[in-house]
Amino acid sequence: MARAFARFAAAPIGPSMAVRDGGLSLVTTADGIDGNRNARSDVGYSTGLRGAEFTLWGDADLFADIGVVLAGATYAAPVGLIGVAWALHIGQIYVNGVSVASGLPAVAKGEIIGVALQLDGGSPTIAFYKGNTLVHARAIAPGTWHFAATIAPPTAGGLVCVVNAGQWQAATPAAAAAWPAVAGASANAKLSDWDYLSAATDAPAHARYEGLLLEGVTTGAEIGFWPWSGDPPVRSGSATTRAVDADGILDALAMQDLRGTPVAIKLGERDGTVAAAATVARYVIERIEVQGDASKLIILADAHDDLDLPITRGQFLPNVPALAWSPQPVVIGAVASVPGLVANSDGTVMFLSDSPLAHVSAVMDRGDLMEAGTFALAPDSQQLTMTSPPVGPVVCDVSSIGAAMQPATLLQFLHAAFGRIGKTSWSSADAAAIDAATGYAGIGYYTREGGDVGSVRQALARVLPSYGAWWWQDDDGTLRFARIIAPETYVGELAFEVERGHMASDLIFTPDYAPNLTRRMSYRPNAQALSAADLVTDMVDVPQARRDELTALWRGVAYSGSALPARYQHADSAEPMQSAFWRAQDAQTEIDRVVGMYGVPRFSMVATFKGDPTFAPKPGQVGRITYSRYAELAGGKKVLVRGRTRNPATGDITLILWG
Repeated sequence: MARAFARFAAAPIGPSMAVRDGGLSLVTTADGIDGNRNARSDVGYSTGLRGAEFTLWGDADLFADIGVVLAGATYAAPVGLIGVAWALHIGQIYVNGVSVASGLPAVAKGEIIGVALQLDGGSPTIAFYKGNTLVHARAIAPGTWHFAATIAPPTAGGLVCVVNAGQWQAATPAAAAAWPAVAGASANAKLSDWDYLSAATDAPAHARYEGLLLEGVTTGAEIGFWPWSGDPPVRSGSATTRAVDADGILDALAMQDLRGTPVAIKLGERDGTVAAAATVARYVIERIEVQGDASKLIILADAHDDLDLPITRGQFLPNVPALAWSPQPVVIGAVASVPGLVANSDGTVMFLSDSPLAHVSAVMDRGDLMEAGTFALAPDSQQLTMTSPPVGPVVCDVSSIGAAMQPATLLQFLHAAFGRIGKTSWSSADAAAIDAATGYAGIGYYTREGGDVGSVRQALARVLPSYGAWWWQDDDGTLRFARIIAPETYVGELAFEVERGHMASDLIFTPDYAPNLTRRMSYRPNAQALSAADLVTDMVDVPQARRDELTALWRGVAYSGSALPARYQHADSAEPMQSAFWRAQDAQTEIDRVVGMYGVPRFSMVATFKGDPTFAPKPGQVGRITYSRYAELAGGKKVLVRGRTRNPATGDITLILWG
């Protein structure tokens, strides 16, 4: 579910003030403003934990009140006179015009300040932050509060106040809970396979579960591998269930926008308690389809809709007009040819990344390597400063990790990506196991895009194929990671051993033609591929080898010469698989491994089993299958679970296998 945040309300508002950028920024429109006016949020709250953060910039001195006002308060007064405010220009806290604290730290333009409200528990409080530092906290009166601001520069437009409505990563504890623009959808339906009343010891006790579900819930999970056909699964899991609802119990629910509403699926005994039931899956609602007066299809998506959030919420503010409101670039690991984005009038300051960088290896102006001492990382480690204006374009080889061009391990990448959206329900052990099994130094990831192109889900799809890995959702809702291996090389305990007699129907056995297989794997991707016109004409300063590197999508390509069956000869002429690896040896090892797996013909299998709720192999696990009809399986073969569709209530399961 997309996150929405409150903004400045465009109206009503005090005279000589204006809200711009869709409610993100507040400016004055006349000279000589006396400060007797305010603007406030479009949403007020009387309950919950709420918080907002702000920054200010401009040519004028910083004269501003930031705080909260009650609903119904006049607009023709500064915030500190009619509410609770931090007067930034004098370092004092005002409550209804009375100074209650002084000596607060000075605030410079460009710094982030936060206002947090705790409105539950009978004793509401407000807290003010400068960055991560709490500068003041106190009790406030109960009521419906709006965040508010007063600015009073001497010249029109001399000071701009911007509220964080999700366009930059939270910089203060105040923004942890945010100030939601709308209350979340409220849905609390209790459905079951049969009419059921919870026990007196359950919480809640004696709650009715409507027996509307037909044959439980069918869940699905599948992992992808880049040589296989079709697009890899973009969802880590899904589920469907049909409700027989002749009485229209779910009609009102189906009319609501319930996307993203959490769903827990439990499996228990008919005469047991809810507390004793086991949670077998967690999802969120995708949609409810009304198929008739008596039938509704409930479609569930994985519980990781936060993967669709942008990997960066950082946006350039209007103090850099050429970049205003565009996404800030993301660098994770070691990345080549990161473009320098001009951040001042003469190009001597260039923005590189939305988070601090650890190392800059090379800076090139039109492909020509700049000498040491002509550039440096700014103190924030996000910008590059130059001693003289460049010709441009400028590109840099940079790393976010270590003191050299150090790539990010898979675990480091996932920590960086998930940390940006506050995600915790993922398996770091899986990532660490893949790092240990491969020994790869790791990857580099870069994006300047917004929306779906720059989502965390898209970042996973960019990086995980380098390792031959993909993601899926476990029964408890945890995001898991599995790497495709040749199952015959697996030496651990097998997840299952099955034969023809265990199956509910015939085995479907088909060749894996691996239409996307290639012998080549690129590495060290360029964040920006230059054109020939972007390079100086001097072949000495920029030799042909460097021109080739800078104008391609990548710096190098690894090739595997392992023998392949005739079925896979298309790999000889296929385009390279574009990995995110930084080291050539990592790409070489991985492409040798993948091509080596296809040194023998591979097959896909679909097997169906019924009636055993305990039989539930997971994607990425290896088992053994024996099936006498096919010579390849007659003596028993190890196979890898590529995907599964399962009904926990009935024990029906369909496995997609590969080997």
